[in-house]
Amino acid sequence: MDVSDWFEVEDPQECGEEPWDFDEAELAFLAALRARAAAWRVPSAPSGAGRPEDGSSLLAHVCLLDESRPLVLGEWAVHFHGTHVRAGKVRDQLFNLHETPEHGLLRASGTVEELAERCAAWFESLLSRPVVRAEWPSERGGYATRWEFADTGEALVVSGTVPADGSPPARRLPVRP
Repeated sequence: MDVSDWFEVEDPQECGEEPWDFDEAELAFLAALRARAAAWRVPSAPSGAGRPEDGSSLLAHVCLLDESRPLVLGEWAVHFHGTHVRAGKVRDQLFNLHETPEHGLLRASGTVEELAERCAAWFESLLSRPVVRAEWPSERGGYATRWEFADTGEALVVSGTVPADGSPPARRLPVRP
């Protein structure tokens, strides 16, 4: 992806809201994050930048999809607060984060450049993780399905009743390389 493709600033006026007024540190952080993202060698994913509903931070976020379905598998975001960031898996439509380490929570302090570098590495690591769709035949003729990170088996989305006995899926299909 080109630098212009990652973390494009969303236009709040499209939703009838006032335009955002980013400060100098926020603009520098976003520029550094986008420049670092331009060098990534990862599969593309929807991303954006803006502000959360409460306007408390600069928000940068990515979304993992199963494009064959189309299904959102999860969203991850960084909240930049000038001298520190919070990053993790998004838990709701307001871009609040799961505040636990098992959901990949990152907290860091530093200069704008240090934080942009750290967040870019965090996003790149996330986007580099392979995702698979595991499927088990169900008694009703369909499939129970679990989308998961292939490297850890961490479930992202579950549809149907996945066997609790640990039986292997009938098939595992790559979703993201």
